[in-house]
Amino acid sequence: MATTTLRSLSLVALLLTGGLVGCNGDGKVAIQGTASWNGEPIEKGYIEFQPIGEGHFASAEISNGKFTVMTSPGKRLVKVTAEKVIGQTEPTERIPESKPILFQFVPPEHNSESKLEVDIAANSPNLDIKLDGEELKPQNGMSAEDRRKMNLQSGGRR
Repeated sequence: MATTTLRSLSLVALLLTGGLVGCNGDGKVAIQGTASWNGEPIEKGYIEFQPIGEGHFASAEISNGKFTVMTSPGKRLVKVTAEKVIGQTEPTERIPESKPILFQFVPPEHNSESKLEVDIAANSPNLDIKLDGEELKPQNGMSAEDRRKMNLQSGGRR
């Protein structure tokens, strides 16, 4: 009798544990994803999942084309930003070490004006985001704010 009870309790514990894999108790699931730009992994970036209807906002860093995010299932609007190193700052008295100058190259249709939607499913923990298009260039795609930031990053020498 004790063996039957012990087996029943073990089975219940196993079922409860199995039901929580990928879920942290608040309805969110862990999503493992990849993000690419014109077929190449995005080296350094950021991805956002904004709810369409019900759900929570979620975001994650993209590193070497991969990201992990906790989000609740449902439809999400996807926004991606990504940066490339376009130069180095010159050392100054105030900042003696050279620093990379970064430029956000993904065009607005994939971030601020994105219409890309995905449906996050609790039973499908993998997601591939494949973006294509013509990337912004520092010469013609840089806003006044980007130029100001670049000027500050270079110690005011541009």
